[in-house]
Amino acid sequence: MGWLAHFLSFLLFHLHFHASSFSFNSSSSAMLCQHDQSLALLQFKKTFSITSDASTWEWDSSYPKPSPKIESWKEGTDCCSWDGITCDLETGNVIGLHLSNSLLYGPIYSNNPLFFLYHLQSLDLSYNDFNNSHLSPQFGQFLNLTYLNLSSSNFGGEFPFEISYLSGLVSLDLSWNHFLILETTIFNKLAQNLTQLQELDLTFVNMSLVAPSSLMNLSSSLTYLKLRYCGLHGKIPDISHLSKLFTLHLSRNFGFDYYGGLSIEPMIFEKLVRNLTMVRDLDLSIVNMSIVAPSSLMNLSSSLSSLALEF
Repeated sequence: MGWLAHFLSFLLFHLHFHASSFSFNSSSSAMLCQHDQSLALLQFKKTFSITSDASTWEWDSSYPKPSPKIESWKEGTDCCSWDGITCDLETGNVIGLHLSNSLLYGPIYSNNPLFFLYHLQSLDLSYNDFNNSHLSPQFGQFLNLTYLNLSSSNFGGEFPFEISYLSGLVSLDLSWNHFLILETTIFNKLAQNLTQLQELDLTFVNMSLVAPSSLMNLSSSLTYLKLRYCGLHGKIPDISHLSKLFTLHLSRNFGFDYYGGLSIEPMIFEKLVRNLTMVRDLDLSIVNMSIVAPSSLMNLSSSLSSLALEF
């Protein structure tokens, strides 16, 4: 029986060794975040100051209360546990950066460490103040993005062509960036390339150089479209191919000089009414409908829960 006792002792030793080894490896792999991406995030943090003036929460209390998320980012800790960060649990790559209303103040230039986070799939920097910095062409390199929200963040300059490279986008919100200028050629590229887009909000982006006929190129995948206060002027074209729309706002496009604006002809209005049967929220305020017969309203979708036809 001596050999059996020796064998059992040997077996127990190896089981204990492998258990200890597994425990060590488990603890050493607990830090998921890739080192280069952790470093990029810490450098990104250093490019901003935290200030309450960077938040627009006071005039839009429907948004979450401001929180300086990046203050939880500490060197030597796992960046996947930091506020506002989402990681791929298998690779440790940072795939989500959600810093909405984080009191960030400072410009984002093309050399910002943000643009080293190549694996991002979701990016939300809304409700911060990026000090009227131009919207960098580098945003166009996030080819895995499906969600991009840069609304109410004080970006300016010409809308970069490179955003049209983000062909996987499902949601794009650049609203309330008053000094951002979008012209027809780039809008057409966006419309043609972003074929999976379901939500588009460009409210208060200066689109006074965009021909309304460009709207005909928008993806039929759209369910949500807001182009308010954009300075669009001319006739609303036939966009009846957007039959999946739940929300359509083309309101208050009276021009940045308070002249012009959008108008709609009876035939086009009747076609929209006939084809956009899923619309629940429709706002055509300050659209010139003076030659549209009021009887046309009888054909509006029974799905409507909100209808605005002011002025």
